[in-house]
Amino acid sequence: MSSPTSESLGQAMMGDSAGAPIRYPKSLAGSMLIRLLSRHKGRSVQPKPAVFALALPRRMKRGARGLIWWIPFWYVLAQIPLLLWIDPSWQPNRVRVECDKKQQLHERLAEAPDRPLVLMLGSSRTDWAFQAGRLTGRTGPDGRPLLAYNFGVPTTGPMHESMYVHEFLDEGIRPRLILVEFVATHLNQSRRGILSEERFTIPSWLSAEQVVFLRPYLSNKRRILLEWLEARLAPWYGYRWSIHEHLQGKHSLERPWDQARRPMDDWGCRLLFDDPNTPEFRARRWAGAFDMYGETLRNFRVGQGPLQAMHDLLARCRRERIPVALVVMPVTKQFESIYNPQGRAELENVLADLRDQYGTEVIDGSDWLDLKDFDDGHHVIRSGAEKFTERMIDEVQKVLARTAPANERAEIER
Repeated sequence: MSSPTSESLGQAMMGDSAGAPIRYPKSLAGSMLIRLLSRHKGRSVQPKPAVFALALPRRMKRGARGLIWWIPFWYVLAQIPLLLWIDPSWQPNRVRVECDKKQQLHERLAEAPDRPLVLMLGSSRTDWAFQAGRLTGRTGPDGRPLLAYNFGVPTTGPMHESMYVHEFLDEGIRPRLILVEFVATHLNQSRRGILSEERFTIPSWLSAEQVVFLRPYLSNKRRILLEWLEARLAPWYGYRWSIHEHLQGKHSLERPWDQARRPMDDWGCRLLFDDPNTPEFRARRWAGAFDMYGETLRNFRVGQGPLQAMHDLLARCRRERIPVALVVMPVTKQFESIYNPQGRAELENVLADLRDQYGTEVIDGSDWLDLKDFDDGHHVIRSGAEKFTERMIDEVQKVLARTAPANERAEIER
């Protein structure tokens, strides 16, 4: 005859005919050990309550609190190798040119702080065409030798030109004359599938001050801000294209006939090499320029952001009493013909309004060069740069004479 304990144990293990669920003990060996001890000592031993069911959640809860603090720590720590690894060679070409020219301009100013500065701002057209070193050292209207510098940066338009002017003036740099390229292509309204200065802007390489300055002129402020924050909070992702190019060695790859990556002289002008300058080469380069700008210029419309940036630039210079001359760079008739008639009329009206509202000088060099002087319809080759600079030297001297202060004009007349 079995004991009640064994019967209940058997029933629990085998189940009953009613189909009740089988209930297994937490530990069969533990249950048997308890019975043996109770028979041996003549008294019952109560099993200790299992506390693991409550202790495990408590430990997990405490661990979760620590995990919340450790995740940001390890995430931040993971960014340090990238910050130590990255170097200026990763920068896109336009960013690298901007940084190099800022440093070089400060060096020229430190060497000749008393010379009147003639500073030209613009895009890659200016970067290639204006040989500022040929103007440097020539005597200005007041009898002092001039210091000229070419601050042309690829893909720059009115928004960046205005930003550079504000940065230089805030630093205490006060040019005697500022030449501003009238970058017609980058006055275009920013739209999907259309090239514009906003589209060429690279948020991840901007400083916080530059983002704040450019933000009022942007049509998609949210995109620029998010991309900038992304590069700061997740640099491995924000700089992924630069990392990819660096690992593949493309950042230092010399592209055939790539004038934009040529070194520059001491006054910021690109040192152009002699390209083949054959009809076949020119046709290939022209086809590249047409593919890049064709759709954009056929649908050209003046954007409010770039236009406002140009107004702010001229207004700041007027408050600072610094003369400004807008420069229309030379292009071929074929390149000009891409613009739709309405877009061309808008550009002419904008230029006339700026001249009338601010009394700005305009240097129109659109027809100074011949077809053979161009690389791709709107960038010059070396012969074009020499011809353009020769004309610019004469025009700059005239503008300096017309914009001289009253005391300088009196000296000139005597």
